[in-house]
Amino acid sequence: MMRRRALLAGGLAAPSLARAQSWAPQRPIRMIVPFAPAGILDQLARLLAEPMGQRLGQPIIVENRPGAGGNVGTAMAARARGDAHVILVGSTGPLAVSPITEPNLGYDPLTDLIPITLLNATPLVLVVRQASPHRDVPGLVAALKREGREVLYPTPGVGSPQLLAQEAFRQAAGFPAAPVHYQGSAPAVLAVIAGEFPFTIENLVLVAPHVQAGTLRALGVTSLTRAPLMPDVPTLAEQGFRGFSAGGWYGLLTPSGVPEEAIRAYHLAATAALAELNVARRISEMGAPPIGSSPLEFRAHIQAETERWRGVMARAAAPAR
Repeated sequence: MMRRRALLAGGLAAPSLARAQSWAPQRPIRMIVPFAPAGILDQLARLLAEPMGQRLGQPIIVENRPGAGGNVGTAMAARARGDAHVILVGSTGPLAVSPITEPNLGYDPLTDLIPITLLNATPLVLVVRQASPHRDVPGLVAALKREGREVLYPTPGVGSPQLLAQEAFRQAAGFPAAPVHYQGSAPAVLAVIAGEFPFTIENLVLVAPHVQAGTLRALGVTSLTRAPLMPDVPTLAEQGFRGFSAGGWYGLLTPSGVPEEAIRAYHLAATAALAELNVARRISEMGAPPIGSSPLEFRAHIQAETERWRGVMARAAAPAR
């Protein structure tokens, strides 16, 4: 994941960015969230909508447009070419995975959308059920290799960061495995708790309550540094998987054809909102502190992530070492 930036606490002194910009919205802004309510993207959107709207001088209306793993809502934003009153809360799957896996996607993230800022990047956690005998990742891997057969693991769906992380882990560890896809993360986690699968790699915020309740054990996090919410859990890199990194990330984009002045206004409003103490705290509670990158940095991040996962998927059919 790209380097996280330190953000100053507090908001802008000026009451509205609209007065200081050459572009200002003339009507309410649609913020499209391509997933159902209550998820991380929806929480981010509703957390940012009010402070951004205040700075831009127009309300921001959050619209949930779920479907096809986020592709439906993302395509809707991409089709709104030139409409500066539409912004998208994008994520790993629709922006960096679906372009690889879906031949008829209907949009190109790097030509039909303009990055504004990378908001956040959240680590995933490798977990086993509490009754599992395994206490660390090397012990789990050794046991999986001894089984001498294909291991099944649950995912929340095709194209998810969790699926890609587990395939990358399988490749790095060198054991045969195959995914079983569920409709979302919650049933996948419950299947591990029930003993149906030996492990899964899932969102930190989702598994943290189960770890605290004693129904799951966290063996490793997928970020390069330890997660603030689980400081006692070592990274996979610390446990022999040098350089291993995977997770979900989320950012703001607009349709292509939007004036450059609008991009600047949205960027200033978003990064100022991220720097507000309460907003930064709430985002950190989702697993990692806010980022607030430049548009060019976010674009480079999307490109790098797409190529990284393209390589993982190209190796997916290869036999384990």
